[in-house]
Amino acid sequence: MALTKSTSADKIEVVNGRDADNNPIKIVQVRTTVTVSEDGEVISQNYQRHVIHSGDDWTSEPSNVQTVCNAVFA
Repeated sequence: MALTKSTSADKIEVVNGRDADNNPIKIVQVRTTVTVSEDGEVISQNYQRHVIHSGDDWTSEPSNVQTVCNAVFA
């Protein structure tokens, strides 16, 4: 019986919106999946979401999220 836990940012979305002054902005939404498996079979899975704005620090994010943020907020 081997339990393993994995975490991945499996969904990244870029959303166009407007700030309080009605200026156009872009926001990156990230869904993170946490999966627990026993002997290769998934026994638990949950999702968490968070939002990244242009002024936020995304250097601690996974590389796939950093790549999107660098492209969107460049």
